[in-house]
Amino acid sequence: MRLEKMRLGLPLVLLLAAGCASTPDFSSQKILHTRYDGNADDLLTAGLGKSGLGLAQPPAVGDARTPTVAELRRRAIHANYRALADMSPAGGYGVLYGPNIDLAGKDTLGEGKVAGDEYLTLFDGATLMVQVPQRFDPKNPCIVSASSSGSRGIYGAIGTAGEWGLKRGCAIAYTDKGTGTGFHDLTTDTVNLITGQRALREKAGNDSIFTATVSDADRARYLREFPNRVAVKHAHSQRNPEKDWGRYTLAAIDFSFYIINSLKDARAGTYTPQNTIVIASSVSNGGYAALAAAEQDTRGLIDGVAVSEPNVSLS
Repeated sequence: MRLEKMRLGLPLVLLLAAGCASTPDFSSQKILHTRYDGNADDLLTAGLGKSGLGLAQPPAVGDARTPTVAELRRRAIHANYRALADMSPAGGYGVLYGPNIDLAGKDTLGEGKVAGDEYLTLFDGATLMVQVPQRFDPKNPCIVSASSSGSRGIYGAIGTAGEWGLKRGCAIAYTDKGTGTGFHDLTTDTVNLITGQRALREKAGNDSIFTATVSDADRARYLREFPNRVAVKHAHSQRNPEKDWGRYTLAAIDFSFYIINSLKDARAGTYTPQNTIVIASSVSNGGYAALAAAEQDTRGLIDGVAVSEPNVSLS
């Protein structure tokens, strides 16, 4: 692990893709860092709390044509949390699990908002994110990986793995596995940034989550025959990201070590695989990514795996 000071030249900066290495060096990365106070906004519920997450209606946005970063994040967390959990009290939400349920299984946490810091970066075709709760304990450091299932974006495993780890004061190592929500609208030639916002392909450059490898001439020719088409990262990246799901999960864990070793407040410390518990976790093919990471882990990063219904392809 190279422990170097993070370079956050601006409070909010977009990201530049990193090179591919067995032990990634994040010291030259562009990293987006946001602090959440646990009141108006937070790590787990995006300010919605247990009650807001329980509503079927998505959170409102001020202008649907130009939603803010906070609005997009709030909708992403609401959608992903609800997509993988039974959100009815009869199914257990708010009774057996949910932001309001404490470690003893009791309804004592109110709306369950979690204060802390969130860090985003791009890495070799994948999105990585680390959430560090304010209650991260330097005396008992822990990291839980949370690889998204399916083609979900970076918040895909927030309800299935993120909640468990955040309640225990663990840093959460997220990755979209290189299959996340990158959409290149070929008609408008716009792409997604890591914040979820849309931008012209040329302006986005390397800050795009996904840009189809097609020339302007070929794009125009294709649209004449097949108008109103969208290229999707998981289907059209031509990268076969599945082969790298384990590597991306390990990279998210490496990114977590980089971040927690860069903390300058009461959570600061020197964190290594030897003194930090690391659990690889998720569901479905996010669980597959966790298993693949454990199998590929040659550096002793991962201490244990906790997955549900891993969608594994044997070879």
